Amino acid sequence: MKANRSTGLPARIALVASVVTLLAACSSLLDVKDPDVINPPDVLNADGAVAAYNGGIGDFAFANDGDNGGTEGQILVSGVMSDEYFDSETFPTRIEYDSRAIDERNVTLNGVFFNLHKARVALEGAAGALQQYAPTPNSRIGEMLALAGMTYVYFAENYCPAVPFSERQPDGSIQYGQPLATNAILDRAISRFDSAVTVTATQSSSADSVARLRVRNLAAVGKGRALLDKADFAGAAAAVAAVSADFSYSTFHSLSSDRQRNGVFVFNNQTPNGTGRFSVSDGEGTNGLNFRGAADPRVVAPQNGKGFDNASPLYVLQKYAAATSPVRVADGIEARLITAEAQLQGGNGAGMVASLTALRADAANNGGFNLAALADPGTPAGQADLLFRERAFWLFATGHRLGDLRRLARAPYSRAVGTIYPVGVYTHTNTVYGANTELPVPFSERNNPNYTGCDYNTP
Repeated sequence: MKANRSTGLPARIALVASVVTLLAACSSLLDVKDPDVINPPDVLNADGAVAAYNGGIGDFAFANDGDNGGTEGQILVSGVMSDEYFDSETFPTRIEYDSRAIDERNVTLNGVFFNLHKARVALEGAAGALQQYAPTPNSRIGEMLALAGMTYVYFAENYCPAVPFSERQPDGSIQYGQPLATNAILDRAISRFDSAVTVTATQSSSADSVARLRVRNLAAVGKGRALLDKADFAGAAAAVAAVSADFSYSTFHSLSSDRQRNGVFVFNNQTPNGTGRFSVSDGEGTNGLNFRGAADPRVVAPQNGKGFDNASPLYVLQKYAAATSPVRVADGIEARLITAEAQLQGGNGAGMVASLTALRADAANNGGFNLAALADPGTPAGQADLLFRERAFWLFATGHRLGDLRRLARAPYSRAVGTIYPVGVYTHTNTVYGANTELPVPFSERNNPNYTGCDYNTP
């Protein structure tokens, strides 16, 4: 979806440094035009800053959701590597990450990784430009910072714990960044979310109140998610405490260009409207959840012919009905799931089950899914299983699952990797699943003298 920006602002670093402590903005559900490539000098005025804002939204949607079948985004790559989707085509690079046996020279993943970096740079650069040239409404600044925070969350959840963050300098050179551990990346995310809240603390125009609130909710859910990743459960619950149940922030898509289409839909659907490259899983690798077999209304995926390889059955997710369908980035449901997990970790497993049941009941009462009340497993381990299963079904195909599997392998859950990820025979190629627990930093980052690689099997 949306824009194509290829470089950061000349003054991005100085601007963002001043903005990081006082930013936030409108979480409007926008469908904007694609600006062409935006050159740094073109951004140094109000019109250019607004164009950079539109471009930032587009770059984020492209990195997150993918496009019209040429490039997948974070949602699909993380979903295929976990147990949400399986590969139903023939590309070796995609078979690699589906089977968890990834070469860091994987060219498909190289593009997906750098698209996320491009989005990060575009969003932070747009925040700085708006702050200097078009500070009203301040919701736009906050939106850029909140979405930038989400890019750091994706780096922390989906990639090995040594991601470098390099920056383009005003003279066009690259300042190579140091690799950051997962918690350090999450701290960057939290700082962006806090900045988004700070900058939207005051109303900049009478028409901006709704947009400001939506941005603040986006930042709150993002911060709660980052704090869950840090195992700060009480802090995560506090972060989302004020998020309304009906809050939702989505990327929007259109048919205006291939880049603006919803790639999560396109890669999972039949031609002429899709490519059939990925199919919804069911019990993948013995450990995967029964996403299809559960007959759960949150994950409906009937078969529609065969995939791109003309052999694999293509199970099509009904959650996204068209290439124009919006994709949820954060919502009130996720906020309530965060609160429920804090209850579990606070020793109130029964309260967690009650919260999850209430969430199901509210969905039915509001004309949504008809879901039965949950039974309490009665043990902490069983309650954790229930929580992560509910998260998997509520958040299916929104880019959460790989991060959740990695969290299950870390304290306080400390599950063995072999009991969490797909294992055993990888039927697509009659081989076995590999040992990767997260996506690698691409080999091309070894051009950075500060980066020497990382352990790709450490959740």
